[in-house]
Amino acid sequence: MVINENLTTPVFGEYDAVVVGAGPAGCGAAIALGRSGLKTLLIEKFNCLGGAWTTGFMNPFFDCHEKTGIVGELVRELKAKGHFGGFWNISFNYEYMKSILEKKMQEASVEVLYNTTFSRTLADGKNVYGIVAENIEGRFAVLAKAVFDCTGDGNVAASAGCPFELGVDGDYKECQAMTLMFLVGNIPEKYKDGLMIFEKLNAVYEKAGKQIPFRVPYLIPVPNSHFGVIQFTHMYEYNPLNAAELTKATMEGRQQLIDAFEFLTKYDEEFKDLELITSSSVLGVRESRRILGEYRISTDDILTGATFDDAVARVTFGADLHTKSNKGQNCFQVQPYQIPIRALIPKGYKGIIVAGRSISGSREAMASYRVTGNCAQMGENAGYYVAESIKQNIDLLDVKLNLQLTNA
Repeated sequence: MVINENLTTPVFGEYDAVVVGAGPAGCGAAIALGRSGLKTLLIEKFNCLGGAWTTGFMNPFFDCHEKTGIVGELVRELKAKGHFGGFWNISFNYEYMKSILEKKMQEASVEVLYNTTFSRTLADGKNVYGIVAENIEGRFAVLAKAVFDCTGDGNVAASAGCPFELGVDGDYKECQAMTLMFLVGNIPEKYKDGLMIFEKLNAVYEKAGKQIPFRVPYLIPVPNSHFGVIQFTHMYEYNPLNAAELTKATMEGRQQLIDAFEFLTKYDEEFKDLELITSSSVLGVRESRRILGEYRISTDDILTGATFDDAVARVTFGADLHTKSNKGQNCFQVQPYQIPIRALIPKGYKGIIVAGRSISGSREAMASYRVTGNCAQMGENAGYYVAESIKQNIDLLDVKLNLQLTNA
């Protein structure tokens, strides 16, 4: 059954660029676009900036060392406020991350709309020219010369009809596990710098007569505080592109975290006074769509340290697949490699750029570049490419920039 609707959609505004999703990639893109003088709108479905960093409670700040641009700025400013360091010396305070990002948006004259949900992409064939979104004011359209898909799931690209890959040969059950992060308080002082907490969790699960769902969990304290996040819950074989499946995964994750908390406080003397604060507002999905772009980052690229004339990010983080087979992590080292802007452009399409984990690459490559420092850097530098494309009125593929990606 279908319902046919005849809709009249008002145009909210016309922009040089609209960015959908205010996670690390979206924040990087929007700030760069705004600093370049482009009229930019950033829409976000939650009520803060940062995405995985903030609504997802994602610590630590992986692959942030030696990066230029916004990543380096965030590290310096968080350090200056005393809210960076701790676990692996790359963890941060969530509220300060939100605040610093908002200040940067304001300074760059980026227009931000919270509590605003993407609905569909506006396209004439393979030429994308805007989006439709909804919020408390209703449904509206945004017209733009460039549309950035920073949803993490490639939602804008998929709506435009861009082809994509999923899992292994389309089998979503091979996608990496999902995680629901959760905050705890009153962390014992001896663990203020963090703990690989498998031995403790495994012991209390055995006492409770339950099987542990993940074998590489971490307690990650927030710097200069008595609270932190536990990266533990793992939900396997759920479809990341299905709302009902995501709901079930979230519910399973919440039960897993309740079990872990109750077992720790009941059976481990050191954690008897641990306090449960809250679970994250968003489910951590590690793997979903990977668009097919003008270039596809291969597994060989990350093993051989590929470089490109049109690079927008430099990646040093090793590949890290959270697999169902061993309830752990399948990890392997990479040679530092680069990501070209072509991997962010859906093949044959104009007016749309994808930034974040859903860019074009093998799933092994995605398991390396998906972390937040890389997403932020690729989003930022894609913003500079698009700004030049618009200012010069040339095709994005014809833009020539020589970007410095590291301070090293």
